[in-house]
Amino acid sequence: MRRQLPPWAMGLAIAPLGFYYGFIAAAMPILLSAHQVGVEDVSRVSFVAFSPTFWAFLLCPILDVRFSKRTYAIFFAAIAAVCLGISTLITSNLNAFTAVLTLGCTSAVLFGNAHQGWMPDVISDQHYSQVGATTNVANLGAAGLFTTAAVVLVRNLSPLSAAVLLAAIIVAPTILLFFIPLPTKPTRGAGETFRTFFRDLRGVVGQPGCIVGLVCFLSPTACFALTNLFSALGTDFHTPEKLVTAVSGMGVAIACSIGCLTGIWFTNRFLRRNVYLLTGFGGAAAALALTQVPHTFAFFAAGVLTYVFFQGVNYTAFSSLCFEIVGPGNPLASTQMALLSAAANVPITYMTRADGHFHTRYGLTGMLVGDAMCSIVVGTVLLVVMNRFLGRAKPHRTAEVWSRPA
Repeated sequence: MRRQLPPWAMGLAIAPLGFYYGFIAAAMPILLSAHQVGVEDVSRVSFVAFSPTFWAFLLCPILDVRFSKRTYAIFFAAIAAVCLGISTLITSNLNAFTAVLTLGCTSAVLFGNAHQGWMPDVISDQHYSQVGATTNVANLGAAGLFTTAAVVLVRNLSPLSAAVLLAAIIVAPTILLFFIPLPTKPTRGAGETFRTFFRDLRGVVGQPGCIVGLVCFLSPTACFALTNLFSALGTDFHTPEKLVTAVSGMGVAIACSIGCLTGIWFTNRFLRRNVYLLTGFGGAAAALALTQVPHTFAFFAAGVLTYVFFQGVNYTAFSSLCFEIVGPGNPLASTQMALLSAAANVPITYMTRADGHFHTRYGLTGMLVGDAMCSIVVGTVLLVVMNRFLGRAKPHRTAEVWSRPA
């Protein structure tokens, strides 16, 4: 009998997604800067390369047909690995570099959603929080480690050797997938799935549990957008770039990972939707505290690490709530997971833009207060309304949604 991974270890298998995100977010700007690529061009490449996190859910129905999710996960992880390796060889051609990196990110997103759509079929409700926590720890830790590895290898090995080794690192964690039980094999064909996609998606979105998730995830109350801007606040806090990098890099990864593990305790004892929303209040408190302390490195580090600790708890609540909404035996599991993830990325985008505007218009204090007030006001409204009308009800879906004739 094949040995099976414990539930907490199943989440670690998503590391290839963290590797790829870490490369785009941190290693890619460093490598392009070394080729004298300007900040504006780097930001454009980053935006395009990350764009599949918003729209790739439209491709995810393919994950719910014919082959097992293990097959799809390994296949798309391999494509992502090849694309990343090739991209390191063509940094001098920015258009080709962007196209290949975006294709790889699309494959990485499909890999991630194959993994996430797989989990509700092979873990029980009491393990959702464990898998959600280790999934996010793997994502964060993988991103931090791969960023360092990519820069070191590209700068110290021949281009081809670095490309091959980086591709191998990305695909290596898929070995873990062979020790996770296979989910139920899809019974619908690709033609049927894509033909009925929008009808089925309307049915999914109309379910109470999915509505609750989408309302929570689309709101600004717990999106933690300030994390994207902390590394640009060194001047405001009179902190040198080297220290800002240390805090925003491994410091954030460690604090956020601790938050992810802490989130297991909370999400096992309280309604996951409430935990998700309440973490926004923790982040808001940390942001408001930064407006009242001296602008020094010590207070900057304490504020940022406290903020991302609550973000880590939020990540665990998000993942476990998604597993709860999707549930086992869902033939659109990967599609629905992708939809929920895409929804969660929306407020990060609009709040990052809004926070940047607040900083330009009202300064550091205006930005921190504006972001915190959005979390507190919207979070309070959602908590009152949801607990008033839903009580302690958990997200659920009805079997009839999946039994309708094509």
